[in-house]
Amino acid sequence: MDIQPFTEDQYRAFLALVDDEIRPPGAATHVWEDFPLILAEENRSQMLGICDRGRVVAGVAFLVRQFQTSCGPVPVAGIGSVVTRPENRGRGCSRALQEAVLQRLDAADVPLAVLWTDRPEVYRGRGFAPAGWEFHLGLDSLSAGDGWPAGFSCRPSTPADVPALEALYRRHPYRTLRPAGDAARLYAMPGTRGLVATGQGNEVVAAVFCGKGSDFPHYVAEWSGPCGLVLPLVDEARQRHGVRHLLVPAGGERLAEQLVQRGATVAARASGLWAVVQPEKLARYLQSAGHGAAADPGDPAAVLGTVGGDGVIVPGALTVAVWGLDSV
Repeated sequence: MDIQPFTEDQYRAFLALVDDEIRPPGAATHVWEDFPLILAEENRSQMLGICDRGRVVAGVAFLVRQFQTSCGPVPVAGIGSVVTRPENRGRGCSRALQEAVLQRLDAADVPLAVLWTDRPEVYRGRGFAPAGWEFHLGLDSLSAGDGWPAGFSCRPSTPADVPALEALYRRHPYRTLRPAGDAARLYAMPGTRGLVATGQGNEVVAAVFCGKGSDFPHYVAEWSGPCGLVLPLVDEARQRHGVRHLLVPAGGERLAEQLVQRGATVAARASGLWAVVQPEKLARYLQSAGHGAAADPGDPAAVLGTVGGDGVIVPGALTVAVWGLDSV
């Protein structure tokens, strides 16, 4: 059985396999609706499978994007949809696929890879470790805000808002550099609900988005705009959509501070399971930006920082941020 990209028919079979294995029974959405970029037809060249007589028995997908980091743009691969048919498990399919992806990323000069899983122990032996950091805010004890500043109001987002939303998102210092078309797909995921703040002339000046597809419906996964307008949007999201949590990636500390002042609880967590694919190339990014080298350039925690056992952030040589809608 060879590892190879999917044919069109095998791609459809892979989507069905991912849907069966990842989405819970009775889910309101399909997996390709919740992950519209990594599982898109145009990303098929970045999906690999193991087939037996043409039948897909295991597969994986990855998506490469430029991330705006503390060292400027750096290519990062998100790895997701690692699945194996139940009858083929225990035969090394997942390991072989992950190794094949890392080899491809190495050949393509992609220095970093990240994934998310409920079973991190499966990936530790392949170079993946918890690294980076983000804040998760609990909003159950959040005190009431002061309401809307004069001249501003709130409404649900619409497809016509996408250009303004893209402009707001680009103000974040650390983010994915989304190619044209990415934002429209992400904001339109079934189950994802957006609220925007508008000012004079109905101009969109801030936004919050709840959920990622049908996943994490009570989480604000992305927000943009001045804190003075994001805060009342968070209050609206709590009232309208039952939001209970909010994600703050690196670079958004000011919002976290203001929410904590109003009674929100806060916990720092790793931003994902990361692997350093090309330590030497990553060292060159750091050097060109005038940063010092990581103590161990092959250790994700040394490169990206980590969250210590006491919950305190230990900075690394490189700062990255993964917004909730960009996770794969």
